[in-house]
Parts: sequence; C-alpha cells; structure tokens
Amino acid sequence: MNVVSTRPDPVFSQDGENWQPHAEAAGPFRGLHGGAVSGLVVGVMEERARAEGWGVALTASVFILRPAPLETLHVKVEPLRIGGRIAMVESLLFSGDKLIAKATGAFVKPIEVPELARVAQSPAPIDPSTMKPWERTRGPQHTTFFDALDIRDDGNGTKWGRMKRPMLPFDAPFASLFALADNGTPYWLSGTEFWPPPWGFPNIDITVHVSRAPVGPWVGVTPFSDWRADGIGLTDARLFDEQGVLGRGCQTVVVTPR
Repeated sequence: MNVVSTRPDPVFSQDGENWQPHAEAAGPFRGLHGGAVSGLVVGVMEERARAEGWGVALTASVFILRPAPLETLHVKVEPLRIGGRIAMVESLLFSGDKLIAKATGAFVKPIEVPELARVAQSPAPIDPSTMKPWERTRGPQHTTFFDALDIRDDGNGTKWGRMKRPMLPFDAPFASLFALADNGTPYWLSGTEFWPPPWGFPNIDITVHVSRAPVGPWVGVTPFSDWRADGIGLTDARLFDEQGVLGRGCQTVVVTPR
C-alpha cells in the first residue's frame, strides 16, 4: 500500500509547545519510532532556526535517552551560540519531567563562492516514484511509522522514501530527512540472512551531515553496517535526494535479545 496519501494530518499535532503523536509515530518495539522522535526534536529546532534567520541546517545529532511514549510530549529549544554565520542550537524532548531525547544542531548562513560552482556535482535528476515498492517480508501487526512512509527499492541497495503525511504542521525538510535516514538499519538487514531479525536493534543515536538543503520529498538511503558479535554496531548510510548526493547518516546500534 505504498500510495502517497492526500491526508494533510501530520504525524505530530501541535498545541503550543506540546506535541501529540498519532498512531503512525509508533515504533516496532516499545515506544515511538526513532525516526519519529528524531524528526520531532529536529523539526522544532528547524522551525525556530527559520523564524530567527539562523540559516540552513547542515548537521544535527540526536541522542535517544529512553523510549518515548505515545502520549503528549514537550519540546524546548535553546540557542547555544549565535554567531555571524553559524548558529549552534539545542533541542530537548520531554515526557512530563522525563528527558526523552536531546539534539544539537548547526545552522549556517550561505554566502556566494562562485569559484566552487565548477566542482559541484550536477547528476541527472532522479524520480524514485517509478521504482518498485519495498516489499518487507513482515512487520508489526499494529500501526507504526512505516505506515506514514512511501518506500521504494531501486534494486541496487538503495531504498528511497518520502512521507505519506507531513511529520509536523509546518515545512521541515531536515526533520523528514532524519525520519527517513533513521531506517538505515532495517534497510541493511533486509538484504542479509538476518531478515527478519531474531533480535531487537534499537539505535541510541543518529547523526546526519549534509552539504546543502534537501531538494524534494524523496530521500535515498544506501546503508552499510559494521556489527560485532558483542552486540554493538554502527550503521552508516550515504544519503541522496532527487538532485544527487546529499550527505551521510550514522547510528549507534545496540543489539538486544527479544
């Protein structure tokens, strides 16, 4: 059912500084999906940066401290340092008085450097909508974050995804990028002998670096993983959008018995 929905409802509804997750924010394990959590905490920071004129989001790191419940959440954004071109910002996600996740991000104001135009990549635009839907062998019986995503498979190791409904009630492309980059681990696992996996694989963080603002709704993820027999690993993914290479995303993964 990878058909793009026309429903305008966001995955998270806003009431002042409070946020109510919808059913599609849920993860396969306990609590909300990591992509939903990182999308929320980054997206609110992104909206504050837009209002303040802090520039383009180029990197952010999210630490997921504990599972986020499917209930009202609160986000607090604080600038750490606002310079002439670079703004460093912190975003905290709470459930009641419990800190759920913490993000730091950097926003940069662009300037004109025409000499670099000759080294910029200009590949042919990509249209993932013509690709086949990603066929998962099975998934949770309840509604999860994957129900909010349209995911395609290029057949060569890259999965392309876009939101079927917006993450937040305002434009937040960097938040959507986080939400889709967070799927690097299941994308990688689905191409291995460990699919479906016999254990859980929560990521305790996600860091994304990009060289420019994302273009269009589609995000391509080419995952690579280095997992070890002691239950610790790293998922590293190259990220793309419809205009070509965009950046990288990394996640620290803790393998846990079911």
